[in-house]
Amino acid sequence: LIINDQDHEVFNEDINKVAGKIAGDILYLDPPYNQRQYATNYHMLETIAKYDNPKIHGKTGLREYQNQKSLYCSRTQVKKAFKDLILKAKAKYIFLSYNNEGLMTLDDIQEIMSLRGKYGNFTKEYNRFKADKSENRNFTTNKTVEYLHYVVCN
Repeated sequence: LIINDQDHEVFNEDINKVAGKIAGDILYLDPPYNQRQYATNYHMLETIAKYDNPKIHGKTGLREYQNQKSLYCSRTQVKKAFKDLILKAKAKYIFLSYNNEGLMTLDDIQEIMSLRGKYGNFTKEYNRFKADKSENRNFTTNKTVEYLHYVVCN
């Protein structure tokens, strides 16, 4: 809900493609942290937004998402994609929400964001969401750390 008389724009395209076309004061980023592709989680919203009749497959009736795979879910591509985005972004302030278990390390993020100006971060510890069975836990810790990274751009 937008309550003002300003013009607003909505983009439905890859952030790395649109970042160089738009400018603003604040850019807030919340990319995928791991190798799990998000497209399957949003297939219903995608279908509503596109208002199409896609061919579906599988038991759950998912739409095809091969052309929507995110570079941010690729261990070999994530740093390159993130650096490209940060360098293209036309914003005074860039914020990134990311946790301590992501594909990029804290040092990776600091190094890349510092290319644009004064870097800092805030941290918040959370209890881990436990969806896996305790005897087969992938993670031994019960806590995770969420970072809010920021850069004040030069």
